[in-house]
Amino acid sequence: MRPDTPDTLPSRSTSPELGSPSLKQLYNQKTGRPIRRSAGHIKSLAGFVDSAILDDDDDEPIEMPWEDEDGEIVRQPRSKKRKRSPSPPPPPLDPIIYDEAVDELSDDDLVGHNSDSNTSVTLQFNIPLGFHGPLVVKVDRSLLTRNTEGVAHDMHKRKMRKQFKSATPNLEIQETALAVKKTGFCDLPPELRNKIYRHVFVVDNGFRFPVPSSKTVSCSSQFLRTCRLVHSEGCSVLYGENNFSFDRNRTTRGTFWDPVPKEIGYKDIRQFLKMIGPENLAYLREIKLVFEDANQSSTPYIHSHEERRYLNDEHLIDCLRILRTAKLRKLTVCFLGRRALTMADVKFVDYLERIKADEVLASEYAKYLYTNKIHSSAWEYLKEHMTRKKKLYVRE
Repeated sequence: MRPDTPDTLPSRSTSPELGSPSLKQLYNQKTGRPIRRSAGHIKSLAGFVDSAILDDDDDEPIEMPWEDEDGEIVRQPRSKKRKRSPSPPPPPLDPIIYDEAVDELSDDDLVGHNSDSNTSVTLQFNIPLGFHGPLVVKVDRSLLTRNTEGVAHDMHKRKMRKQFKSATPNLEIQETALAVKKTGFCDLPPELRNKIYRHVFVVDNGFRFPVPSSKTVSCSSQFLRTCRLVHSEGCSVLYGENNFSFDRNRTTRGTFWDPVPKEIGYKDIRQFLKMIGPENLAYLREIKLVFEDANQSSTPYIHSHEERRYLNDEHLIDCLRILRTAKLRKLTVCFLGRRALTMADVKFVDYLERIKADEVLASEYAKYLYTNKIHSSAWEYLKEHMTRKKKLYVRE
């Protein structure tokens, strides 16, 4: 078999087995970089439109540059220059007013201007020709320093009276209508106002905590918001002429995320004493305190009976701490705990003896049925130290 010679070798252009020369990567002879033949010739996919064409219909399609065989970038010049959109016309200018009228001065401006002591006074003298004698000018000082405010007020009053006379022909009716003054609640005598306060705020049996379901504590609170005078006088009657009874609330209450609702106890009483403030707290004259332990059914989260005693209730201790500043006339106490109160309960006795009143009594309910709930020595000690030595109130 004859060997292949260069003349007999198959041509690259005619041999599909050796590959087509058009698919061979061409390189730039100067830079050595590959030549991209597809630059500027890639067509967009079917169904898609360039967003630059949609923005402005007057713009020409963008022509991408491409590279030739020598590696030079070829750019085709645009056949049409883009037109600039005309600028919007400026807003019309306001008309020029050459002769603008001056605003009239109000009464306040006139009074303030004339009342200035440093305002200069200009005097003009027209002296005839041929006058050689001395010129003497005398100016009354009262004319320069008169109260223009009173003058302006009199002028305004005179103007209003003139308008009123033109509307009402009878002069006597005019003078009477001008002198009429509306009478309100605060214009009443204090004796009448106090009777109204007692009729609205005073309750026969007083207020009791916890509040029974058939009653309410609110007593026309909108009336107290009328003015400062009504609030001050009404609160003195509301808190000073009513008696308040504070007992333990055995019902439970809790938020929706608490797994076990807790007993209210003395929480509402503590909130009430803090809410009324020190001024209304000083108005309290007669209160009753009932000391009672918590029940096991309402406090399953407490594991010992000692913790259920009122001696260890922090809310009750805080109530006693607040009542130290009250100016009480009569204080009634009732002890209903599981065990009798003794002098060994130093902490509770110390807080309780700091409350002062002109008269300290034991509740009748505790006196006959639960006489063993407080030791006799403890009661004698508390009664002696809680009773005010110098009476603050005098009995009528």
